[in-house]
Amino acid sequence: MHLNNVVAFDIELFPNYFLVSFKHVETGKVVSFELKSKVEAIKDPERDRVMNLLSKRIIVGFNSNNYDIPILTQYLRRSSVEYLKKLSDHIVNSSSPGWMTMKNFGIEPVPMNHIDLMEPAPGVMVSLKLYGARLHSQRLQDLPYPPDKTLTKKEMDAVLAYCENDLDTTIDLFHAIKPNLELREKIGSEYKIQVMSKSDSQIAEAIFKAKLGQIKRPGEYHGTIQYDPPSYLKFKNPQLKEILSFVSLHKFELDGRGAIKLPTELKGMKIEIGQSVYRIGIGGLHSSEKAQSLKPEKNQIMMERDVTSYYPMIIINRELSPKHLDKLFLKIYNQMFEDRREAKQKGDKLVDASLKLALNSSFGKLGSKYSFLYSPELMLNVTLTGQLCLLWLIEVLERNGVSVISANTDGFVSVLDKTNKDTFDKICQKWEKKTQFNLEDTEYAALYSRDVNNYLAITIKGDTKGKGIFTETSLRKNPSGDIIIRAVKDYLLSRIPIQDTINKCEDPKEFILARTVKGGAVWKEQYLGRVVRWVHSTRGEAIRYKSNGNRVPKSDAAWPIMDLGDLPEHLNYNRYIEEAHDVLESLGIEHGS
Repeated sequence: MHLNNVVAFDIELFPNYFLVSFKHVETGKVVSFELKSKVEAIKDPERDRVMNLLSKRIIVGFNSNNYDIPILTQYLRRSSVEYLKKLSDHIVNSSSPGWMTMKNFGIEPVPMNHIDLMEPAPGVMVSLKLYGARLHSQRLQDLPYPPDKTLTKKEMDAVLAYCENDLDTTIDLFHAIKPNLELREKIGSEYKIQVMSKSDSQIAEAIFKAKLGQIKRPGEYHGTIQYDPPSYLKFKNPQLKEILSFVSLHKFELDGRGAIKLPTELKGMKIEIGQSVYRIGIGGLHSSEKAQSLKPEKNQIMMERDVTSYYPMIIINRELSPKHLDKLFLKIYNQMFEDRREAKQKGDKLVDASLKLALNSSFGKLGSKYSFLYSPELMLNVTLTGQLCLLWLIEVLERNGVSVISANTDGFVSVLDKTNKDTFDKICQKWEKKTQFNLEDTEYAALYSRDVNNYLAITIKGDTKGKGIFTETSLRKNPSGDIIIRAVKDYLLSRIPIQDTINKCEDPKEFILARTVKGGAVWKEQYLGRVVRWVHSTRGEAIRYKSNGNRVPKSDAAWPIMDLGDLPEHLNYNRYIEEAHDVLESLGIEHGS
């Protein structure tokens, strides 16, 4: 399957109206098929046209595996609108997966090349409308009528227009995740499996199923699990010694979801090494940071060092496997790792990225009790080993005069005198030799941190790396006035006054805020929908929840922008300037203009 000749499709269903529309991704041509009464069913000429389209195109939808495909397939069986509506209601009310609906209703699949974009897209439980907001789609629109309404001819036309808008949003999403789909295309070709409509975490399962042949399921975990630390771990810090002894002897319990419980003895524990404080968790190591703005002195270096492929290397180096899969898991995992290494050496970025996805996604499944890869002992040994090894390195560095100012799951940031660089390198090299891990370094010119989850780092090359509020709108993050962070970055990088960046910006997308509103939102008695976007305005009013009248957060002076256009003349530039100054102040910087 090649990702060309693609059409987006969507279905709308009402008691007396059925609609399926297709829109070609490249040409923009739209073809729609309608049924306009309860008893009407598809006629043979139209059925032939739909079947011909399905045979020659790749069709993409959103949540289409669960809803649109069963409906479309039943529609092609010449079912009436009335029956299709009953099927639709069942799907919506039962939340049944598509395969179960097909089985329960005896619906035989129709041959087609189909991709459900919901799974390859990076978000979890994100609606198509919210993706539209994150992608700055032209129009955000809710279904104009309740799904149980009997429609007039005029209302049918309105639904047709709404459906075409959904197709545009689906196409926006397709373009945005096309690299993800290309990775899946490559994985499918390499392993002879179908993964186009699978999430990142599902891909690993598919690969292992293909390689393992007969699948062994993990047994039930009724007792406790234990951690087996690597023999090379040797601490001198009394607190770290105590922690190592504790986790080595402790019997870790699992909660009802099969997740590992963090022992009460470790909850809230502060590990003090040098001037920094660290916390251990099941998920990973984190330093406890407060607002700070750091720049190395002339005689100093600020260096980040990250462990390359940390979790995969722990699995491989320690030869860890799920008990029920024995060493066969490790053999497959090793091969994927070596194939990726070879791809990197050859400069094959597509294979490299696809195998990285497969390796990382397989680790995620180790903690899911619904996966045949489920292995809480393996996950525990990986995550604790990762944290303890980093703490070991940090301890040695601090004892030798190298200050560690920040750390996370797979890396740390140090500030050191240039005269101490050789010592720093030798310590890291010795650690690499002992652990068999590899460190990659990035030199920073500055690090600005509000807290551990919100920071901005600037490399000596002028590149930026951000987390939390310092990341811009993406498929994983709602728009929240990107111009604010851009203005902060411009100031920190080039000392451009905050107001200059904001006042000169003419792109409305930079000023937009958006979010999901449960139950729908209203503004000045106008219903907006369940996903709303707006800008700060001098003439604005609060957007409110339709259900209770409460104000939607940060919408106190909002002007809805459900259709993208030019910036309103009454845009409140000062509000954005003030918020940018607030961000700077949160970093300990008082003046930004």
